[in-house]
Amino acid sequence: MSNTNITKKRLSRVVLATLISSLFIITVWLVGSYWLLNSQWLPERISQFEGIEVRWSQGTSRHPGRWEVDNLYLAREDDALPMAIEAEHATLTLSLWSLLRGELHIKVLEAEGIRRLTVGDIALEAQGTLEVADTTLSRENLAIPHVNLAITEGRLIRPSDHATLVNAITLEATATLDEITPTDPATGALNPELLAALSATLDIKAQADAWNVFMPYLEAIPWLFLDGRGALEGHIELASGTLKPGSLLTLKAPELRLTLDERTLLEHDQPTTWREADAPPPRHTATGRGSVQLRVADHHIDFETRLQDVTLADTQPYAVNTALSLKSDMANQRLDQLTPPTDAELALEGTITRLDMMDRYLANTLEGQGIRLSGNGRLEARVSVRDTHAHSAHLRVEADAIAVNALDMTAQGQGILNAELKDASMVDATLGFSQATLSHADQTLLNDATLDLVAQSPIEPVLARSHATATLHWQDARMASISALQPYIATYLPDPAPFNLVSGQAQSNGTLHITPEQLSGALTLTGDSLTTRWQRDEQSTLFTSDMQLSLQLREAATDGTSIDISGSRLRWQVADDTQPEERLESILVVREGRFQRRGEIPSGQFQLEGSVQRLSFLNAFLPTDHGVSLSGNGQLFAQGSFSSKRLLAPTRLRIDANQLEVAFLDYQASGRGELTAQIDSPEQAQLSLGIPRFSLQRNGDDQPHVEGRHFALTTQTDQLSNVLISPEAEYFVTRIDLPITEVPDFTRYNRYLPADAGLRLLGGQASLGSEWLLEGMSAQGNMTLRAFGADLALLDQRLRGDIELYLQLTEGDLQARRFTANDSFLRLENVFRISEQGAQDAGWWVQLSMDDAQLTWDDPIRLSTQLRLAMRDTGLVARLFLARARESDWLGRLLNVRNVNGTAELALNGERIQLSNLVLTGGPLLLLSDVTLEEQSANGALYARLGALGIGVELVNSEPRLHVLQPKRWFDRWRQAVRYPRPD
Repeated sequence: MSNTNITKKRLSRVVLATLISSLFIITVWLVGSYWLLNSQWLPERISQFEGIEVRWSQGTSRHPGRWEVDNLYLAREDDALPMAIEAEHATLTLSLWSLLRGELHIKVLEAEGIRRLTVGDIALEAQGTLEVADTTLSRENLAIPHVNLAITEGRLIRPSDHATLVNAITLEATATLDEITPTDPATGALNPELLAALSATLDIKAQADAWNVFMPYLEAIPWLFLDGRGALEGHIELASGTLKPGSLLTLKAPELRLTLDERTLLEHDQPTTWREADAPPPRHTATGRGSVQLRVADHHIDFETRLQDVTLADTQPYAVNTALSLKSDMANQRLDQLTPPTDAELALEGTITRLDMMDRYLANTLEGQGIRLSGNGRLEARVSVRDTHAHSAHLRVEADAIAVNALDMTAQGQGILNAELKDASMVDATLGFSQATLSHADQTLLNDATLDLVAQSPIEPVLARSHATATLHWQDARMASISALQPYIATYLPDPAPFNLVSGQAQSNGTLHITPEQLSGALTLTGDSLTTRWQRDEQSTLFTSDMQLSLQLREAATDGTSIDISGSRLRWQVADDTQPEERLESILVVREGRFQRRGEIPSGQFQLEGSVQRLSFLNAFLPTDHGVSLSGNGQLFAQGSFSSKRLLAPTRLRIDANQLEVAFLDYQASGRGELTAQIDSPEQAQLSLGIPRFSLQRNGDDQPHVEGRHFALTTQTDQLSNVLISPEAEYFVTRIDLPITEVPDFTRYNRYLPADAGLRLLGGQASLGSEWLLEGMSAQGNMTLRAFGADLALLDQRLRGDIELYLQLTEGDLQARRFTANDSFLRLENVFRISEQGAQDAGWWVQLSMDDAQLTWDDPIRLSTQLRLAMRDTGLVARLFLARARESDWLGRLLNVRNVNGTAELALNGERIQLSNLVLTGGPLLLLSDVTLEEQSANGALYARLGALGIGVELVNSEPRLHVLQPKRWFDRWRQAVRYPRPD
């Protein structure tokens, strides 16, 4: 019992002692922990650990190793990876053994009211909680097996410049960091395997600045800048430092701005030379509402920006209501090993209001003259960037009004523009127009056309100046007036141009290939009732024709100095003057056509062939005062050259004429023949033509043509320079040869005889030969007319015989048609009278030789001459004028004297034939006479003495009155009493 009590007392003392000891220990711990937590001794001791700094304002401890502190500041100080946390209240559970070893091992850290969480140069300020477990903080070791962060109203700042990167953050995150030595002890550099130890999951909502969020991603794309603030939302999963598929970060902003620095984008090894001299090219900005998104797929990370209601601008807006997207991606790998993207895809679609914004890209093409665009329309574009440089691109614009200007040419209308950049070096552009207008130098060329323009240019400016090309194709185009083409023709022709396009509409199709130095291609021009003019000084001739031109433009310098149109073809139709409903067609092919212009001097080389229906185009070069002109049609061949207004030697023209009509003097010869024109020296030119078989007609003569052979005409000049100014007759020498001409109807020559003189040609055939030499306005020539068995009427008597007329014409005045006809003669042979009794006086002949003769070639001919006469006998003459001589054989024999010669004066005009001062002698005969034939009768007188017998005869209206008493005295008195007017 006593032992039991003793035991009880001892147990009670032990329990009491233990309780007292425990109370003491608790009291000591409470007092000691309070002192440790609030005296700053413990934080100071911990802060003495290398790389660790800890502060708090006050704290409590409920049990050893677990403290609750206020205003906690816990930092890992390291230049490579500084880390810190500031919290209003935190619960810490630290490992005491680690503290004793000089290490900070956080078993549990639960922080509330996070003031700032800093990692490197990024600091998070927020309201929320942070949970960390089993974390070791030291220079040598860093391990965070568990991190749980939940914040609201947070903001992300950069302490180095106090910039706010993200605000209004709501974040929930968990993370683990496997134990790792964060820095190299020797160098202090950050361990490259640090991110490999990190895994995390984040869900975030915030308000953020786009550039601040995505800057690390975009800094490898130096040509792109991103501005704007919006709502940031994302879910990020990180495994061993690598983003996991499904991670997504999205920024949605009411206004985002993408800025593109085109100089950085376009420049290559050599800096871009910009056309604008005052400043580098402006940046392009895209402003609109949209989103920026970062998405992680299996093996890559995608970056995409989408904008709506975008306005694009350089120095001013050029596109509105646009949708834009920018995409890029990179290989997904550990965050510290990511290679930021240098490639991107940009796409946009909207309304472009200013196509001239593209001028800067085309300004250096075509030897620096550039291509200009204007207009507005619907825009679609895509750009691919490789290694921070534009690699490929495509642009499409559909416009109701679009215009392109290059080399002073402007095409405008409704159209579609497609442009494409290939392989970062070449730009291809296609521009299609409908209802288009094509102009050059403010002159409208084509209307209502369907136009296609295809251009290609290197993007590098220096190469673009010399290697850019373009192709212009048009069809179904209307040319309001062909006069629009005249300036281009006149460029290569003398001034003033001898050929002018005056008026008329035409349709055109064609293709032009354009390089910086030249144009080439082909075009067609078709028009009805086109008016053209051949002009020579103040004289001009208008032609109206239907025309088709196929122009081959082999090579034309863009500066207008040269052009090659070899292979071109011209077809034209004109109305036949005799049959207006018929169309005469000519075709001309330019085998060679090369023309140049040096300064103000045009020159060229040409070779032509074809069929020509109107040879009258040559009349501009022929002496009109010689009456020389051409018409007809044939095959033309021409070859030569010219300089300024001068055709150069050798120049040749040949025409094989199916129908050649040649006018000369008052006549026109026609037939199938050959014409040649040539220039043999700078001042010598000649035109020759020959018609092997021809017909000849006098102008205004409605009688049938005469036929002939071997007609030849040559006109030449030794003053070609003056001829090209004006083809005056004084510069020409013309030779005409009609060696053999058959006259089937001899009566046609009655037109040259006085109509009522009583002398008429009744019938017969004749042949004519003639040669003419025309020098300036002077002329000379000869003509031989032969008629065999010709019928003539002299008053009431008919004669038949052979006639030969030879005219030797000299000292001719072409203007007055007056000639000297000395040494000319008329011979009648084998003449006989035709009467009721049959042929009489057969074999009679007479020859009239002309001296001091003046001939005026007119209708009828006027002739004044001294005659020398020779005739077989006087019998036929007496019987012609004296009816009694015809009725009385003895009187006829009495008056018949052979071998008669004499002289007389002959005058012909349009009214009469006058033979005066006639003196005939032969044997015993002397005959004196003055006779006038007019009004179908003979009037006059004669005196005849035959031996001792004399007689006088007066003819009054062809009725003879005999005077036998003193006939000589009577004749002398009659001659003095009657004065016949001499013809002009």
